[in-house]
Amino acid sequence: MRRLDLVLLHHSLQFAPARWKELRGRLGRGRRQSVQLPDPDHPHDLPVDHRARHYRENRDLFHEHLHAGTLFMTGSAKAFRETTRNFLDIARHGPGHVRSHPNHPHFCTEFHSNDGILGRAREIHVEYCDRWDPPR
Repeated sequence: MRRLDLVLLHHSLQFAPARWKELRGRLGRGRRQSVQLPDPDHPHDLPVDHRARHYRENRDLFHEHLHAGTLFMTGSAKAFRETTRNFLDIARHGPGHVRSHPNHPHFCTEFHSNDGILGRAREIHVEYCDRWDPPR
């Protein structure tokens, strides 16, 4: 399995992933930040019409692009809203799991083609990493 950094983008930003290496080089090392996650009991889980995801007309998909050691998942607001649970689970539980299981620090979520949310990929495995080393 190849390790990649992950960038989530709304498709309306029209960011060209091919420009990432140039942009990343200008950003520098970065700094740690903390964010406030929604309350776990927050009703962010809206009903998902799983059948509609498999219609040919469905445009609410993640489109994935690989550039400079980074996976870009670009999608619509609906695609992000319907998968919020996956990303919040990693953000909320990944750090604690890695600290309390040093011999098995694996905390992840997966997206599969049969979920009807991926554009061209068959599977995307997103894993929490306690330490991030930017690509060179």
